[in-house]
Amino acid sequence: MKAFYIFILLSLSMKVSMAITFSGKITDMDTKRPIDSAYISLYMQGVETQVSAISDKNGLYTLALPDEWLEGEYSIKIVQENYYTLTGIVLAKNLSVRNFMLKQIQQQKTEVSMLPARIDTQKVMPTSNLVFLIDVSASMQYENKMDMLKVSLKHLASLLRSSDRVSIVTYSNYATLYLKTTPGDHTVRINRAIDSLKCFGKTMGGLGLDKAYKVAAKNYIKGQNNKVILVTDGKFTSTDPKDNRSMDKLIRKMYKKKIALTVFSFGKISPKTEENLIKMSKNGGGTYAHIEDEATAIEEMLDEAKNLGVFE
Repeated sequence: MKAFYIFILLSLSMKVSMAITFSGKITDMDTKRPIDSAYISLYMQGVETQVSAISDKNGLYTLALPDEWLEGEYSIKIVQENYYTLTGIVLAKNLSVRNFMLKQIQQQKTEVSMLPARIDTQKVMPTSNLVFLIDVSASMQYENKMDMLKVSLKHLASLLRSSDRVSIVTYSNYATLYLKTTPGDHTVRINRAIDSLKCFGKTMGGLGLDKAYKVAAKNYIKGQNNKVILVTDGKFTSTDPKDNRSMDKLIRKMYKKKIALTVFSFGKISPKTEENLIKMSKNGGGTYAHIEDEATAIEEMLDEAKNLGVFE
């Protein structure tokens, strides 16, 4: 009987001390081709560890964790000079396969002078207090809209610093403070909230606008980038004209308090809807952009983080 228990104890100790190894493939999000020379590393509490690897010509990599590390969730970062940096959470299980896709950085267009010069790319990014007001109605799950949004938000999160603040308010049938105000360098927490966004219900945007502005006002940073960023694929209006007038009044009021409103629309929308969204952004001292692909989503989101509201 004693020998049996000794065998069990030995087995358990061997299992705990066994090194964990997992591998996978890094590919291009659009072409599906393997990406070589991608640097993959694990982080703990925001600090890079010695656990790292570089993908080979076939995009393959292997990460071996120290003996004392246990299976579980770890922060991961993947860097390749021709691609946007990817950060997130990986579930490390022994002998598991974890594949990742990177988005290639688009070459700058030659017709720069024909585009609206909204930002100075050399300008230092201002300290930001960003509140994302996100449409999570059922229609956002179609046409890759929510996936595009998640990718762009993660790229933005990778730029944020400890001095920045980010919050997420969602709306569908009701409005929810989905991510409480979080320091920008808490990338793991922010990405986890982004990944967990789910679509359901109807588009009732007016419910979230007041909540988003209250969060922005509570965390206001004087002289810096205080902004509500509305993301929607539908009408942001009410069937009651009184409610529409109330929303317009609120937007103008917060504009005077130097909290801007920027609007991103996704998917197919009618000219009338787009006209209304443009009007909202103009009254809110922000900008408007329609998103049709991931590259545009990333570019617009990163640009917006660098832009102060347009205040008189």
